Amino acid sequence: MMTLMVRKLSEKYKALPIAAKATIWFVFCNALQRCLALITTPIFTRMMTTVQYGQYNIYNSWLQIFMIFTTLRLPFAVFNKGMSKYPYDRDGYTSTMQTITACLALILLFAYFIIRKPVNAFIELPTFIMVSIFAELIFFPSVDFWTIRKRYEYIYKPVVWVTLLMAFLNAIIGVIMVYYSEEKGYARILSCVIVNSLFGIILFAYNRRKSSTWFKKEYAVFAITFNLPLLLHYISLYILDQFDRIMIQKMVGMAAAGLYGVAYNAGLMIKILTQSINSALVPWQYGQLEKGKLKKIDDTLFGIFVFIAVCILMFVAFAPEIMMILADRKYYEARFVIPPVAVSTFFTFAYTVYANIEFYYDKNKFTMYVSMSGAALNIVLNYFGIKYFGYIAAAYTTLICYTIFTVAHFAYTYYLIKDKTNGSYCLETRRFIFLSIAIVVLSLSIALIYDYFIIRYIVIIIGILLIIIKRAKIMRLFMALKSRDS
Repeated sequence: MMTLMVRKLSEKYKALPIAAKATIWFVFCNALQRCLALITTPIFTRMMTTVQYGQYNIYNSWLQIFMIFTTLRLPFAVFNKGMSKYPYDRDGYTSTMQTITACLALILLFAYFIIRKPVNAFIELPTFIMVSIFAELIFFPSVDFWTIRKRYEYIYKPVVWVTLLMAFLNAIIGVIMVYYSEEKGYARILSCVIVNSLFGIILFAYNRRKSSTWFKKEYAVFAITFNLPLLLHYISLYILDQFDRIMIQKMVGMAAAGLYGVAYNAGLMIKILTQSINSALVPWQYGQLEKGKLKKIDDTLFGIFVFIAVCILMFVAFAPEIMMILADRKYYEARFVIPPVAVSTFFTFAYTVYANIEFYYDKNKFTMYVSMSGAALNIVLNYFGIKYFGYIAAAYTTLICYTIFTVAHFAYTYYLIKDKTNGSYCLETRRFIFLSIAIVVLSLSIALIYDYFIIRYIVIIIGILLIIIKRAKIMRLFMALKSRDS
Protein backbone atom coordinates (compact mmCIF):
# COMPACT_ATOMS: atom_id res chain seq x y z
CA MET A 1 0.00 0.00 0.00
CA MET A 2 2.74 2.46 1.01
CA THR A 3 4.78 1.64 -2.11
CA LEU A 4 1.75 2.24 -4.33
CA MET A 5 1.06 5.58 -2.65
CA VAL A 6 4.68 6.68 -3.10
CA ARG A 7 4.57 5.65 -6.78
CA LYS A 8 1.37 7.66 -7.37
CA LEU A 9 2.82 10.71 -5.67
CA SER A 10 5.98 10.34 -7.75
CA GLU A 11 3.97 10.15 -10.97
CA LYS A 12 1.93 13.22 -10.00
CA TYR A 13 5.12 15.12 -9.21
CA LYS A 14 6.72 14.20 -12.55
CA ALA A 15 3.60 15.40 -14.37
CA LEU A 16 3.77 18.85 -12.75
CA PRO A 17 4.92 21.80 -14.86
CA ILE A 18 8.36 23.23 -14.05
CA ALA A 19 6.85 26.31 -12.40
CA ALA A 20 4.88 24.16 -9.94
CA LYS A 21 7.93 22.00 -9.12
CA ALA A 22 10.01 25.13 -8.52
CA THR A 23 7.35 26.58 -6.21
CA ILE A 24 7.18 23.37 -4.17
CA TRP A 25 10.95 23.27 -3.67
CA PHE A 26 11.22 26.97 -2.82
CA VAL A 27 8.49 26.63 -0.18
CA PHE A 28 10.23 23.52 1.15
CA CYS A 29 13.57 25.38 1.40
CA ASN A 30 11.98 28.30 3.18
CA ALA A 31 10.27 26.02 5.68
CA LEU A 32 13.46 23.99 6.25
CA GLN A 33 15.51 27.14 6.87
CA ARG A 34 13.02 28.26 9.50
CA CYS A 35 12.97 24.80 11.06
CA LEU A 36 16.77 24.71 11.30
CA ALA A 37 16.72 28.13 12.94
CA LEU A 38 14.16 26.86 15.46
CA ILE A 39 16.09 23.63 16.12
CA THR A 40 19.32 25.51 16.86
CA THR A 41 17.69 28.27 18.94
CA PRO A 42 17.45 26.07 22.11
CA ILE A 43 21.15 25.24 21.72
CA PHE A 44 22.25 28.87 21.39
CA THR A 45 19.99 30.20 24.15
CA ARG A 46 21.36 27.62 26.58
CA MET A 47 24.99 28.37 25.71
CA MET A 48 24.62 32.17 25.61
CA THR A 49 23.63 34.67 28.27
CA THR A 50 20.74 37.06 27.60
CA VAL A 51 23.28 39.85 26.99
CA GLN A 52 25.16 37.74 24.43
CA TYR A 53 21.96 36.76 22.66
CA GLY A 54 21.01 40.42 22.71
CA GLN A 55 24.25 41.26 20.88
CA TYR A 56 23.31 38.78 18.15
CA ASN A 57 19.80 40.25 17.85
CA ILE A 58 21.13 43.81 17.65
CA TYR A 59 23.61 42.74 14.95
CA ASN A 60 20.71 41.36 12.89
CA SER A 61 18.68 44.53 13.38
CA TRP A 62 21.48 46.89 12.30
CA LEU A 63 22.42 44.61 9.41
CA GLN A 64 18.88 44.96 8.07
CA ILE A 65 18.83 48.74 8.30
CA PHE A 66 22.28 49.10 6.70
CA MET A 67 21.18 46.68 3.98
CA ILE A 68 18.38 49.05 2.94
CA PHE A 69 20.87 51.84 2.23
CA THR A 70 23.59 49.70 0.63
CA THR A 71 21.26 47.72 -1.64
CA LEU A 72 18.39 50.19 -2.15
CA ARG A 73 16.39 46.90 -2.15
CA LEU A 74 17.64 46.22 -5.68
CA PRO A 75 17.67 42.41 -5.20
CA PHE A 76 13.89 42.32 -4.88
CA ALA A 77 10.95 43.46 -7.07
CA VAL A 78 12.97 45.69 -9.40
CA PHE A 79 15.39 42.84 -10.12
CA ASN A 80 12.53 40.67 -11.40
CA LYS A 81 11.38 43.60 -13.52
CA GLY A 82 14.89 43.88 -14.93
CA MET A 83 14.86 40.20 -15.84
CA SER A 84 11.77 40.78 -18.01
CA LYS A 85 12.82 44.21 -19.31
CA TYR A 86 16.30 43.13 -20.42
CA PRO A 87 15.93 39.43 -21.33
CA TYR A 88 18.76 39.69 -23.88
CA ASP A 89 21.31 40.82 -21.27
CA ARG A 90 20.38 39.41 -17.90
CA ASP A 91 24.06 38.80 -17.12
CA GLY A 92 24.88 42.46 -17.68
CA TYR A 93 21.92 43.59 -15.59
CA THR A 94 22.93 41.27 -12.73
CA SER A 95 26.54 42.45 -12.86
CA THR A 96 25.45 46.10 -12.81
CA MET A 97 23.19 45.55 -9.82
CA GLN A 98 25.89 43.90 -7.73
CA THR A 99 28.40 46.62 -8.71
CA ILE A 100 25.98 49.25 -7.41
CA THR A 101 25.37 47.45 -4.09
CA ALA A 102 29.10 46.75 -3.54
CA CYS A 103 30.02 50.40 -4.21
CA LEU A 104 27.30 51.69 -1.89
CA ALA A 105 28.54 49.34 0.87
CA LEU A 106 32.14 50.56 0.39
CA ILE A 107 31.00 54.20 0.56
CA LEU A 108 29.13 53.50 3.81
CA LEU A 109 32.21 51.65 5.16
CA PHE A 110 34.37 54.70 4.42
CA ALA A 111 31.84 56.93 6.19
CA TYR A 112 31.83 54.55 9.16
CA PHE A 113 35.61 54.83 9.62
CA ILE A 114 35.32 58.61 9.73
CA ILE A 115 32.82 58.53 12.63
CA ARG A 116 33.74 55.10 14.00
CA LYS A 117 33.90 55.90 17.72
CA PRO A 118 30.47 57.51 18.17
CA VAL A 119 28.86 54.83 15.96
CA ASN A 120 30.41 52.03 18.04
CA ALA A 121 29.28 53.72 21.25
CA PHE A 122 25.72 54.08 20.00
CA ILE A 123 25.36 50.59 18.51
CA GLU A 124 27.34 48.98 21.36
CA LEU A 125 29.32 46.69 19.08
CA PRO A 126 33.14 46.81 18.62
CA THR A 127 34.99 47.81 15.43
CA PHE A 128 35.88 44.27 14.32
CA ILE A 129 32.21 43.27 14.44
CA MET A 130 31.16 46.38 12.52
CA VAL A 131 33.78 45.71 9.82
CA SER A 132 32.51 42.12 9.62
CA ILE A 133 29.00 43.43 9.01
CA PHE A 134 30.32 45.47 6.08
CA ALA A 135 31.96 42.38 4.59
CA GLU A 136 28.51 40.82 4.55
CA LEU A 137 26.97 44.00 3.10
CA ILE A 138 29.47 44.03 0.23
CA PHE A 139 29.18 40.41 -0.86
CA PHE A 140 25.91 38.87 0.36
CA PRO A 141 23.60 40.76 -2.09
CA SER A 142 25.21 38.64 -4.84
CA VAL A 143 23.59 35.58 -3.23
CA ASP A 144 20.20 37.31 -3.49
CA PHE A 145 20.78 38.32 -7.12
CA TRP A 146 21.81 34.78 -8.06
CA THR A 147 18.94 33.17 -6.14
CA ILE A 148 16.23 35.47 -7.49
CA ARG A 149 17.45 35.06 -11.06
CA LYS A 150 17.41 31.27 -10.77
CA ARG A 151 13.92 31.44 -9.30
CA TYR A 152 12.77 33.71 -12.11
CA GLU A 153 14.07 31.20 -14.66
CA TYR A 154 12.68 28.21 -12.67
CA ILE A 155 16.16 26.71 -12.29
CA TYR A 156 15.44 25.44 -8.82
CA LYS A 157 17.92 22.61 -8.14
CA PRO A 158 21.06 24.78 -7.64
CA VAL A 159 19.05 27.14 -5.42
CA VAL A 160 17.86 24.23 -3.27
CA TRP A 161 21.40 22.90 -2.78
CA VAL A 162 22.96 26.28 -2.04
CA THR A 163 20.15 27.27 0.34
CA LEU A 164 20.35 24.01 2.28
CA LEU A 165 24.16 24.05 2.39
CA MET A 166 24.19 27.61 3.72
CA ALA A 167 21.57 26.78 6.35
CA PHE A 168 23.42 23.68 7.60
CA LEU A 169 26.84 25.37 7.61
CA ASN A 170 25.42 28.38 9.43
CA ALA A 171 24.00 26.11 12.13
CA ILE A 172 27.02 23.78 12.47
CA ILE A 173 29.74 26.45 12.36
CA GLY A 174 27.66 28.65 14.66
CA VAL A 175 27.34 25.95 17.33
CA ILE A 176 31.06 25.08 17.16
CA MET A 177 32.23 28.71 17.37
CA VAL A 178 29.85 29.61 20.18
CA TYR A 179 30.78 26.50 22.18
CA TYR A 180 34.54 27.16 22.07
CA SER A 181 34.39 30.94 22.48
CA GLU A 182 34.19 33.05 25.61
CA GLU A 183 32.62 35.97 23.71
CA LYS A 184 29.72 33.85 22.54
CA GLY A 185 27.59 36.71 21.19
CA TYR A 186 30.41 37.88 18.91
CA ALA A 187 31.17 34.27 17.93
CA ARG A 188 27.57 33.75 16.76
CA ILE A 189 27.73 36.97 14.72
CA LEU A 190 31.04 36.01 13.10
CA SER A 191 29.78 32.50 12.22
CA CYS A 192 26.94 34.09 10.21
CA VAL A 193 29.30 36.59 8.58
CA ILE A 194 31.77 33.85 7.57
CA VAL A 195 29.15 31.64 5.90
CA ASN A 196 27.23 34.49 4.21
CA SER A 197 30.39 36.26 3.01
CA LEU A 198 31.97 33.04 1.71
CA PHE A 199 28.97 32.21 -0.47
CA GLY A 200 28.66 35.89 -1.37
CA ILE A 201 32.25 36.05 -2.67
CA ILE A 202 31.80 32.86 -4.72
CA LEU A 203 28.54 34.03 -6.31
CA PHE A 204 29.88 37.59 -6.78
CA ALA A 205 32.66 36.09 -8.91
CA TYR A 206 30.19 33.79 -10.71
CA ASN A 207 27.79 36.63 -11.57
CA ARG A 208 30.68 38.83 -12.68
CA ARG A 209 32.34 36.14 -14.81
CA LYS A 210 29.17 35.62 -16.87
CA SER A 211 29.07 39.27 -18.00
CA SER A 212 31.44 41.34 -20.11
CA THR A 213 30.60 44.54 -18.23
CA TRP A 214 30.83 45.76 -14.65
CA PHE A 215 28.36 48.58 -15.02
CA LYS A 216 25.80 49.85 -17.53
CA LYS A 217 24.25 53.27 -16.98
CA GLU A 218 20.87 52.38 -18.55
CA TYR A 219 20.33 49.49 -16.13
CA ALA A 220 21.43 51.53 -13.12
CA VAL A 221 19.16 54.49 -13.95
CA PHE A 222 16.17 52.19 -14.50
CA ALA A 223 16.64 50.25 -11.24
CA ILE A 224 17.45 53.19 -8.98
CA THR A 225 14.68 55.38 -10.42
CA PHE A 226 12.18 52.58 -9.86
CA ASN A 227 13.24 51.82 -6.29
CA LEU A 228 14.06 55.21 -4.76
CA PRO A 229 10.39 56.23 -4.28
CA LEU A 230 9.82 52.94 -2.41
CA LEU A 231 12.69 53.38 0.06
CA LEU A 232 10.49 55.14 2.62
CA HIS A 233 8.11 52.19 2.44
CA TYR A 234 10.96 49.70 2.99
CA ILE A 235 12.39 51.74 5.88
CA SER A 236 8.92 51.94 7.42
CA LEU A 237 8.51 48.16 7.27
CA TYR A 238 11.94 47.74 8.84
CA ILE A 239 10.93 50.01 11.72
CA LEU A 240 7.85 47.90 12.35
CA ASP A 241 9.77 44.61 12.17
CA GLN A 242 13.11 45.40 13.82
CA PHE A 243 13.40 48.84 15.39
CA ASP A 244 11.70 47.83 18.63
CA ARG A 245 14.76 45.71 19.51
CA ILE A 246 17.08 48.67 19.06
CA MET A 247 14.83 50.86 21.20
CA ILE A 248 14.74 48.16 23.89
CA GLN A 249 18.54 47.95 23.78
CA LYS A 250 18.92 51.71 24.23
CA MET A 251 16.13 52.19 26.80
CA VAL A 252 16.36 48.98 28.86
CA GLY A 253 19.56 47.13 27.99
CA MET A 254 21.19 44.45 25.87
CA ALA A 255 19.84 41.63 28.06
CA ALA A 256 16.25 42.80 27.54
CA ALA A 257 16.88 42.90 23.78
CA GLY A 258 17.99 39.26 24.01
CA LEU A 259 14.89 38.23 25.97
CA TYR A 260 12.60 40.07 23.59
CA GLY A 261 14.36 38.71 20.50
CA VAL A 262 13.89 35.06 21.49
CA ALA A 263 10.20 35.51 22.33
CA TYR A 264 9.54 37.67 19.27
CA ASN A 265 11.04 35.04 16.95
CA ALA A 266 8.97 32.39 18.72
CA GLY A 267 5.81 34.40 18.10
CA LEU A 268 6.67 34.62 14.41
CA MET A 269 6.77 30.82 14.03
CA ILE A 270 3.13 30.93 12.92
CA LYS A 271 4.29 32.93 9.88
CA ILE A 272 5.33 29.64 8.28
CA LEU A 273 1.60 28.91 7.99
CA THR A 274 0.46 32.37 6.83
CA GLN A 275 3.26 32.77 4.25
CA SER A 276 2.55 29.34 2.77
CA ILE A 277 -1.16 30.19 2.45
CA ASN A 278 -0.40 33.59 0.92
CA SER A 279 1.89 32.08 -1.74
CA ALA A 280 -1.06 29.98 -2.96
CA LEU A 281 -3.58 32.76 -2.44
CA VAL A 282 -2.04 35.50 -4.64
CA PRO A 283 -2.46 33.81 -8.06
CA TRP A 284 -5.94 32.62 -7.04
CA GLN A 285 -6.95 36.15 -6.00
CA TYR A 286 -5.77 37.61 -9.30
CA GLY A 287 -7.65 34.93 -11.23
CA GLN A 288 -10.88 35.68 -9.37
CA LEU A 289 -10.40 39.44 -9.78
CA GLU A 290 -10.03 38.98 -13.54
CA LYS A 291 -13.44 37.28 -13.54
CA GLY A 292 -14.99 39.84 -11.20
CA LYS A 293 -15.86 37.22 -8.56
CA LEU A 294 -15.62 39.62 -5.64
CA LYS A 295 -18.11 37.86 -3.36
CA LYS A 296 -16.23 34.57 -3.78
CA ILE A 297 -13.00 36.34 -2.82
CA ASP A 298 -14.65 37.93 0.21
CA ASP A 299 -16.18 34.67 1.46
CA THR A 300 -13.03 32.61 0.83
CA LEU A 301 -10.82 35.15 2.58
CA PHE A 302 -13.07 35.15 5.64
CA GLY A 303 -12.98 31.35 5.81
CA ILE A 304 -9.17 31.44 5.68
CA PHE A 305 -9.11 34.18 8.34
CA VAL A 306 -11.17 32.01 10.69
CA PHE A 307 -8.86 29.01 10.14
CA ILE A 308 -5.73 31.11 10.80
CA ALA A 309 -7.33 32.71 13.87
CA VAL A 310 -8.05 29.29 15.42
CA CYS A 311 -4.48 28.13 14.69
CA ILE A 312 -3.05 31.30 16.27
CA LEU A 313 -5.16 30.92 19.41
CA MET A 314 -3.93 27.35 19.82
CA PHE A 315 -0.36 28.52 19.24
CA VAL A 316 -0.76 31.27 21.85
CA ALA A 317 -2.08 28.72 24.34
CA PHE A 318 1.16 26.72 23.90
CA ALA A 319 3.42 29.78 24.43
CA PRO A 320 4.83 28.72 27.86
CA GLU A 321 5.82 25.29 26.50
CA ILE A 322 7.29 26.88 23.35
CA MET A 323 9.47 29.20 25.44
CA MET A 324 10.65 26.32 27.64
CA ILE A 325 11.66 24.37 24.54
CA LEU A 326 13.38 27.29 22.78
CA ALA A 327 15.20 28.61 25.85
CA ASP A 328 15.90 27.88 29.50
CA ARG A 329 14.32 29.45 32.59
CA LYS A 330 16.17 32.78 32.30
CA TYR A 331 14.14 33.61 29.17
CA TYR A 332 10.79 32.43 30.55
CA GLU A 333 9.52 35.86 31.63
CA ALA A 334 9.41 36.89 27.95
CA ARG A 335 6.58 34.41 27.22
CA PHE A 336 4.09 37.28 27.37
CA VAL A 337 5.65 38.71 24.20
CA ILE A 338 4.34 35.76 22.17
CA PRO A 339 0.55 36.46 22.21
CA PRO A 340 0.62 39.99 20.70
CA VAL A 341 3.33 39.01 18.19
CA ALA A 342 1.42 35.91 17.07
CA VAL A 343 -1.81 37.90 16.69
CA SER A 344 0.18 40.50 14.71
CA THR A 345 0.81 37.80 12.10
CA PHE A 346 -2.98 37.52 11.66
CA PHE A 347 -3.25 41.22 10.90
CA THR A 348 -0.10 41.14 8.74
CA PHE A 349 -1.68 38.40 6.65
CA ALA A 350 -5.02 40.23 6.50
CA TYR A 351 -3.62 43.56 5.33
CA THR A 352 -1.38 41.76 2.80
CA VAL A 353 -4.29 40.00 1.10
CA TYR A 354 -6.25 43.25 0.93
CA ALA A 355 -3.15 45.01 -0.42
CA ASN A 356 -3.04 42.34 -3.16
CA ILE A 357 -6.41 43.67 -4.38
CA GLU A 358 -5.05 47.23 -4.30
CA PHE A 359 -2.01 46.15 -6.34
CA TYR A 360 -4.28 44.46 -8.88
CA TYR A 361 -6.02 47.77 -9.47
CA ASP A 362 -2.63 49.64 -9.53
CA LYS A 363 -3.44 51.51 -6.33
CA ASN A 364 -0.16 50.79 -4.51
CA LYS A 365 0.74 54.33 -3.36
CA PHE A 366 -1.67 53.92 -0.45
CA THR A 367 0.58 51.16 0.94
CA MET A 368 3.52 53.57 1.18
CA TYR A 369 1.49 56.20 3.02
CA VAL A 370 0.12 53.69 5.51
CA SER A 371 3.58 52.18 6.08
CA MET A 372 5.14 55.57 6.82
CA SER A 373 2.33 56.55 9.20
CA GLY A 374 2.49 53.19 10.96
CA ALA A 375 6.27 53.42 11.39
CA ALA A 376 6.05 56.90 12.91
CA LEU A 377 3.28 55.77 15.26
CA ASN A 378 5.31 52.68 16.22
CA ILE A 379 8.30 54.78 17.31
CA VAL A 380 6.12 57.04 19.45
CA LEU A 381 4.20 54.15 21.05
CA ASN A 382 7.41 52.20 21.64
CA TYR A 383 9.02 55.13 23.41
CA PHE A 384 6.20 55.64 25.89
CA GLY A 385 5.31 51.95 26.15
CA ILE A 386 8.86 50.77 26.90
CA LYS A 387 9.50 53.74 29.20
CA TYR A 388 6.47 53.14 31.42
CA PHE A 389 5.74 49.41 31.04
CA GLY A 390 9.04 47.73 30.05
CA TYR A 391 10.23 45.82 27.01
CA ILE A 392 7.13 43.58 26.72
CA ALA A 393 5.10 46.67 25.79
CA ALA A 394 6.95 46.78 22.42
CA ALA A 395 5.10 43.64 21.33
CA TYR A 396 1.75 45.27 22.09
CA THR A 397 2.65 48.47 20.23
CA THR A 398 3.52 46.30 17.22
CA LEU A 399 0.10 44.66 17.46
CA ILE A 400 -1.60 48.06 17.64
CA CYS A 401 0.24 49.30 14.54
CA TYR A 402 -0.52 46.20 12.47
CA THR A 403 -4.16 46.39 13.55
CA ILE A 404 -4.32 49.98 12.31
CA PHE A 405 -2.59 48.87 9.08
CA THR A 406 -5.30 46.28 8.54
CA VAL A 407 -8.18 48.64 9.32
CA ALA A 408 -6.74 51.20 6.86
CA HIS A 409 -6.26 48.65 4.07
CA PHE A 410 -9.66 47.06 4.70
CA ALA A 411 -11.36 50.47 4.53
CA TYR A 412 -9.45 51.47 1.39
CA THR A 413 -10.20 48.14 -0.32
CA TYR A 414 -13.86 48.45 0.71
CA TYR A 415 -14.24 51.81 -1.03
CA LEU A 416 -12.03 50.71 -3.95
CA ILE A 417 -14.28 47.71 -4.69
CA LYS A 418 -17.38 49.81 -4.16
CA ASP A 419 -16.06 52.28 -6.72
CA LYS A 420 -15.01 49.60 -9.22
CA THR A 421 -18.42 47.92 -9.05
CA ASN A 422 -20.41 51.18 -8.97
CA GLY A 423 -21.74 50.21 -5.56
CA SER A 424 -23.11 46.83 -6.64
CA TYR A 425 -20.82 44.98 -4.20
CA CYS A 426 -19.05 45.91 -0.95
CA LEU A 427 -16.94 43.84 1.40
CA GLU A 428 -18.82 42.46 4.39
CA THR A 429 -17.51 44.43 7.35
CA ARG A 430 -19.31 43.16 10.44
CA ARG A 431 -18.00 39.60 10.41
CA PHE A 432 -14.39 40.71 9.85
CA ILE A 433 -14.61 43.31 12.64
CA PHE A 434 -16.10 40.70 15.00
CA LEU A 435 -13.38 38.16 14.17
CA SER A 436 -10.62 40.74 14.64
CA ILE A 437 -11.92 41.79 18.06
CA ALA A 438 -12.42 38.15 19.05
CA ILE A 439 -8.86 37.03 18.25
CA VAL A 440 -7.35 39.99 20.14
CA VAL A 441 -9.56 39.53 23.23
CA LEU A 442 -9.23 35.74 23.32
CA SER A 443 -5.45 35.68 22.80
CA LEU A 444 -4.83 38.24 25.54
CA SER A 445 -7.25 36.37 27.81
CA ILE A 446 -5.30 33.15 27.24
CA ALA A 447 -2.12 35.00 28.29
CA LEU A 448 -3.77 35.72 31.65
CA ILE A 449 -4.25 32.00 32.32
CA TYR A 450 -0.71 30.84 31.46
CA ASP A 451 -0.23 29.58 35.01
CA TYR A 452 -3.47 27.56 34.85
CA PHE A 453 -2.40 24.43 33.00
CA ILE A 454 -5.78 22.65 32.84
CA ILE A 455 -7.74 25.65 31.53
CA ARG A 456 -5.14 26.28 28.81
CA TYR A 457 -5.30 22.73 27.60
CA ILE A 458 -9.09 22.83 27.49
CA VAL A 459 -8.72 25.79 25.09
CA ILE A 460 -6.26 23.79 22.98
CA ILE A 461 -8.57 20.74 22.85
CA ILE A 462 -11.51 22.95 21.80
CA GLY A 463 -9.40 24.38 18.98
CA ILE A 464 -8.37 20.91 17.78
CA LEU A 465 -11.99 19.70 17.89
CA LEU A 466 -13.12 22.70 15.83
CA ILE A 467 -10.55 21.91 13.14
CA ILE A 468 -11.53 18.21 13.12
CA ILE A 469 -15.26 18.98 12.91
CA LYS A 470 -14.74 21.50 10.11
CA ARG A 471 -11.96 19.55 8.35
CA ALA A 472 -14.03 18.86 5.22
CA LYS A 473 -14.89 22.53 4.82
CA ILE A 474 -11.26 23.53 5.41
CA MET A 475 -10.04 21.08 2.78
CA ARG A 476 -12.57 22.39 0.22
CA LEU A 477 -11.43 25.92 0.98
CA PHE A 478 -7.77 25.22 0.25
CA MET A 479 -8.41 22.88 -2.66
CA ALA A 480 -10.27 25.75 -4.34
CA LEU A 481 -7.06 27.81 -4.31
CA LYS A 482 -5.33 25.30 -6.60
CA SER A 483 -7.24 26.54 -9.61
CA ARG A 484 -7.78 30.08 -10.84
CA ASP A 485 -10.89 28.91 -12.60
CA SER A 486 -12.62 27.62 -9.48
